[in-house]
Amino acid sequence: MTGGSALAPHLDAAFAAARALAQATLAEPAPDWPAAVAHTHVLADRAWVAAAALEPDRAACGPGCGWCCHQPVELSPVEILSLAVTLESSPGWRGRVAAWNGGRACPFLVEYSCSIHPLRPLKCRGLFQPDPRWCMATFAKIDPPPGGPPIRHQPLAVPRRLHEAVAAGFNLPLHAAGLDCDAYSLVPALQSVLDRPDALAAWARGERVFPADAQLHRWVPPGEEAARRA
Repeated sequence: MTGGSALAPHLDAAFAAARALAQATLAEPAPDWPAAVAHTHVLADRAWVAAAALEPDRAACGPGCGWCCHQPVELSPVEILSLAVTLESSPGWRGRVAAWNGGRACPFLVEYSCSIHPLRPLKCRGLFQPDPRWCMATFAKIDPPPGGPPIRHQPLAVPRRLHEAVAAGFNLPLHAAGLDCDAYSLVPALQSVLDRPDALAAWARGERVFPADAQLHRWVPPGEEAARRA
């Protein structure tokens, strides 16, 4: 385990805070899911800051490094639908998503940077690489510059595990409430609800709002211990 037993309290706290947030949101008369999802991002970011000293590697990610944005992004329905609602006030996002034709680059990648960086999903927030050349070759399928030290290809484990703990903690009560928590590909799922303003409300009623071809895999609720330690 990266960070050893020192990371365990951070994983426990991240999981528990996200689970409590989901439970509290479910109990509201009119749950504000976009606000709750935004809160999960805050929880995950804070957890990563608190545990950063446990990560032995350092990320090479930075502005203009958008190689990781050339791959499918796996999200839960509540995060996808909340993002769609939040983006309604941002001009141009619908056109970019509608025009996406299945290429590698995310439609939100503009001039090598994420145009929705403050809103980026948990999967994106937890991805840090010590060597962007690996992302360039693996995700964008571009040959990295020759020479230099050997390419490193292991992502930073601590932020990934913390963000996954937040996602697991948040989704567990939703799954128990009968809501769809399966993993979907971000852009195809967004395309499917572009003209369905009631999609978030339909999901909150227990409906499955995304087509089967946008699904990446089913979400199987782990035991709490497995969710924190995986």
